[in-house]
This record gives sequence, C-alpha cells and structure tokens, in this order.
Amino acid sequence: MTIKETAGKMLLYFYQLQRTAPLTMPYRQIGFVTKKEGGVGVTSDKKWLTKDLLSINPVSNDIFNAFLFLMKKNFIETRERTTAGAKVYVGIHLSELGIDVIEGIERGEEGRQDFTRTFNISVDGVSEVDELIKDTLTNLSEQ
Repeated sequence: MTIKETAGKMLLYFYQLQRTAPLTMPYRQIGFVTKKEGGVGVTSDKKWLTKDLLSINPVSNDIFNAFLFLMKKNFIETRERTTAGAKVYVGIHLSELGIDVIEGIERGEEGRQDFTRTFNISVDGVSEVDELIKDTLTNLSEQ
C-alpha cells in the first residue's frame, strides 16, 4: 500500500471519528517515537486508535509519512509537541479542505477524480461518503 493510499484511508478514518465523536477529537493524541533499530513506532492516547491506524497500514513508517502528507496538504490540523525521539500530535481534526476532498465525491465525476488522483484510491461507482467509508475502512474498531 502506498503512502498516498494510507493517507486517504487515514483521512476517511479521521472524518468518521470527527462525525461520530466531535467533542473528543480535540483530546486525541497520536505519537511517533524513534525506534532504536530505526524507523518510528506509532502510539496514541487510546489503544483502539493505535490498533485502528495499524489496521489501515501495519507499517508505522507509512502511517507517519501519511500523517505528514495530510498535514502538509492541509487536509488535517493539529498541534505538535516535539520531545527528544518523539513527535506527539494533539487535537487532530479535518480542515475545510479535508472535508471538501472527501465530500467532493458526492458532487460528481470531478470530485471523484480529485479524490482518486490525490490518494490513489479508486472511487468509481461510489456516490456517497458513507459508502466510501464502508468500502474503504474494514476491520476497524467500533467507537
């Protein structure tokens, strides 16, 4: 799975969380810690959140790179706390641009093409966001 595909699935996952538990999103934390053997490990303030992210892609380095992709594209907003060997992101939520790219699939072919181009996830035949989430995010915890 590519970083862009991982990012698309993570964005859909955050969108789902933001819709179902909007008042808890300001408190969610995701941390990336440097491993002794190289690369990064992923952790969060909730075990289910870490588990779900690793269900999207079991490679922590890809989760980290996908998270950075979403931040640099301005699809998500968060506050960063950096310590020696760790980066912790607090208050993760979708920006207006993040919501637009997801909900754009409901506006027709151009919106679906934008989503596919951005995340390498085909949305042919998908016309509703809930359908896209159901088709794309499988085996994740119920919040």
